[in-house]
This record gives sequence, structure tokens and C-alpha cells, in this order.
Amino acid sequence: MDETTPREPHDERPQEVGDEPALGSEHRSEESESDADPTPQPAAAPFEPDTGPIPVLSPVGTDSETGGDVPLAPAPVHEPQPEPVPPPAVDPLAAALGNASLLGIGYLLLRRRWLAVLAFLVTIGYLLISALVVRNVLFHLVLVLWAGALAWHGWSLAAKSGQVPSPRRQRVIGIAAVLPVLVVVTLVRLDAAGIESDSHAARDGGDCDKSVAEVARLTFAHRLADPPLVARGEHATATCQRLAVSAAALKTGLSGRSASLEQGFKGLAALLKDESTYDNVVRHVLDDFLAELPKRDDCEVADVTQWLRDNRPEGDLLGRAADVVPGLQPKALLSCADGSLARQSFQAALTRYKSLVAMYPNHELTPRAKEGAQKAQWAIELAAVRSALGTSTGRPRYCDAAPPYTAAPPHAPPGRAYVAGSSEFTTRLPAGWVVDDVANATVVLCVGPSGEGSVAKSCPYIEIGGLRRRSTVSFHRIAVPVRAIELSSGRVLSDTTLEIGGATCPEFLNTKTVGDVKEKVVPTDADVHAAFAPLVSR
Repeated sequence: MDETTPREPHDERPQEVGDEPALGSEHRSEESESDADPTPQPAAAPFEPDTGPIPVLSPVGTDSETGGDVPLAPAPVHEPQPEPVPPPAVDPLAAALGNASLLGIGYLLLRRRWLAVLAFLVTIGYLLISALVVRNVLFHLVLVLWAGALAWHGWSLAAKSGQVPSPRRQRVIGIAAVLPVLVVVTLVRLDAAGIESDSHAARDGGDCDKSVAEVARLTFAHRLADPPLVARGEHATATCQRLAVSAAALKTGLSGRSASLEQGFKGLAALLKDESTYDNVVRHVLDDFLAELPKRDDCEVADVTQWLRDNRPEGDLLGRAADVVPGLQPKALLSCADGSLARQSFQAALTRYKSLVAMYPNHELTPRAKEGAQKAQWAIELAAVRSALGTSTGRPRYCDAAPPYTAAPPHAPPGRAYVAGSSEFTTRLPAGWVVDDVANATVVLCVGPSGEGSVAKSCPYIEIGGLRRRSTVSFHRIAVPVRAIELSSGRVLSDTTLEIGGATCPEFLNTKTVGDVKEKVVPTDADVHAAFAPLVSR
């Protein structure tokens, strides 16, 4: 039965003695039929006591029509129904405050449990979306509008519920619901704001690592209470990571790698363009780079300063990196060139020396660079001469294409010869005429294999014993092809065949040949000296 249905009226009068107990509907039907009987019944005397026996009804009735017994159903029991409970009266302010907590407390006061659950789920879902997906100020402000909407709806429903005689208790519940939420949210937001302030202070001080460490203190509670602030913190961390990549590239570029230097400075320039508030951090990175540069190897410093000179960074902040070039580059170039010269890296040394002379013609180190360049040039020329002479067999290619060695003095008496090729007779030259190192020579003698020269003298001989035949023996001078090349210029001074004379017509001659015979003279050291003297000491 519906709680709002009014209960059936009951006759609650006490039953008098003699009255018959109420029966079921069937009994009442029989009574109605008997009441319809026209036979008059004697009226009972009012208020007379019934002295007769109390009739007891049999459970089996008598059918008035058939005269038989009929079963009687038990009489229905009418239990009292509870009165319908009207909706509770709720103070509008209490309902509004309870709903303003975003937890649906106002709906609970109004006994609207499903609305309370729905409001709570919507709030949780919105917080998660705001914290993890859409983290901007406008979307976060919608939460305030949602709280206002819940508060208004709670007020509206409570205003229809009736007047509350004493709303104090309900209002305390509403305040107890909304106040902790406001306090917790406020404290968490204040803590997040303090973390952000510390991060900005570290950033403004040029310490990006500390700024990132401060941002790392933000928790999920901060993300729920202030998603835009957390998003700003994450952006600051990403910016510092960009800066770290550029700083690492600059550190690698200290070794002279132009690609790393380009990457580092382009990264810093792009960061300054996108994030103007990070100028102090960029300045700090650049200061570390410039402070480390003079401590590097001289050749690395020379390479880095050369790159900065050729690719001056734009802007006042980054452009000051190129301002250190004049103070560092000349010394670095000279020291690097000297080291390369000592390591016999002559071409690298020459390049460094020439760069110093070309870029800083009036610098105090320029005269030393010019001297070093000359030494490097001579070393390169000497290396080329030695390479051209360096053959173990055959004719050296130097003899056909001689590179100059300008450090050697012009060939003049007394000259010093370096012999290339055959040493059959040159080993008999005086020690002061021949040198073992071409760097100490004035002339290079390209000596070929000896051959037969002109006839020095012909002598008749008689065979001893036997037929005593006569023979004529021609004694020929020794022919030696020699090309003399001036070392300093690579110019050919002489290209001739020397003839070395010597003793002829010995008293006895051993030979198996009969008739005309050719023999070589037997030269002495003096004969050899006389032949080579014009080329060595001319």
C-alpha cells in the first residue's frame, strides 16, 4: 500500500458484551441478506445484560439457499499503515554550502543520494581531465562555475523543502563540508606557488638545474589543485632540457668541432627567441663555455676562435662570445703551430703560422709567426726532396724533377755534394766534398753506372810463349754520366759524362783475347777527384 494512501477508518469503539465478533466479508454478506428479510425481529432491550450463553460460531456456515454447510474464510486483518514521511526541510544556505564543496554534501542533506553520487563523480572526472589533459586557466576556471552551479541547485531544492525552525545544525554541516576543501585547496595552491617562485628565482639566478629540481617537488595534489601552474613547471623543465642539449653541444664544440659549435649556438639563439626570461640561464651557460675555452689545448682554442671569428653569433648576449677571439686566437695559433712543427706536422704548422700573419699583421707575435712559417716551409721542401730521393733501386725521380729546397745556400765553392745513384767512384771523394744528409748539401749529383770512355792510350803487347803473337791494347778512360742539380733551386747545373783517367800500358797484361783488346784505365783517387772537382767545387 502506498505510504500516502489514507488508512481505512476503523470503528475503534469497545465491543459491548453480547455483540458478535466481526467476521469476514462473507459473514457481512449474510448479515446484509438477513437484514433484508422482512420478518420482524424482536428488538433487544437496550443496555440489558446478556445472561445467555455466549454463542460460538462454527467454522462451517450454513448456506441460506441450499441449507448446506459452506466454508468460511478467515477475516482479513487490517494492520495499521505507517504515515508517509514528508521530505526533510533543509536550510538553503546549508545545502548551498554543502554542494559548494563539490562533494555533493548538500544533496545528501536533501536525501538526494543519486544526485550526490553524480555530482561527486562529475567533480572527480573533471579534476582528472583538468590535471592530466586540458591544463589551462580557462578550463580550470570552469570548476568554479561548476561549484557555483551545484551551490545554486542545492539552494533551489532546499528552498522548496520548507522552513527549518533551527538551521544552525545544518549550516554547521555545510560549513564543515566546504571549509576543509577550501583550506586544503588554498594551502596546496600556496605551496605550489612557493615552489614556482623558488624555481623562477633559481632560473633568474642562472641555475637551470636547481630550477628543475624545484619543479620536481610538485606532486599530484598540486596537479589537482592548480593544473596550469604544474603545466608551467613542466614547460620550464622542458626548456631547461633544451638548454642542457645546447650546453652539451658547446662542451663538445670545445674540442674544435664546428658542427657541435653550430648546434650549440643555434640552440641558445632559438631558446632566447622563444623564452626571453631565460637570458640569465643562457648567460650562465655561455660564461661556463668561455671560462673553459682558455684551458683547452692550443689547437682546439685556435679552431674554436676561428669558428667564432667566421660565424659571429647574433645578438648582444651571444655575440660577446666572439669578443674573446682577439685575446685568445693569436697565442693559440702560434703555440699550436709550434707544436705541430715539433711533431713534424709541417703543413699544419705552416697553415697556422700563415693564418696568424694574415689575420693579425701588426700583432706582437706576428714576427715569430713569420719565422715559424719559413721554418715550416723549408721543412716541407726538405721533406719533398727526401721523398723524391728516397728510392732504393733505379734512378731517383728527383733527378728528373727536382723540387727546390730554399733553405740550402746557393751552390758555390766550396760545395758539398749529396750523391744519388751509383757510388762506385763517389765513395773515393774527399770527406769534405760529400755529405750523408741532403739537408747539408748544396748540390745533388745524380750518378749513373760507369761505362767506356775515350781512348787514353794504345799499347802493343807480345804474347809470351807459344806463337808470340802481337796485340794492340787500347786503354779507355772510365765514362760516368752525372747530372748536377743545385739543391736550393732545383736547377740543373750540369748534365754531362765525366771521364776518369788513370794508369795505362802496364808491363804485363793478362788477357785471353788475341788481337785488338780494349781495357779500362786504372784510376787513382786523384784521378777520381780531378774528374768530380768541377761539379763539386766549381
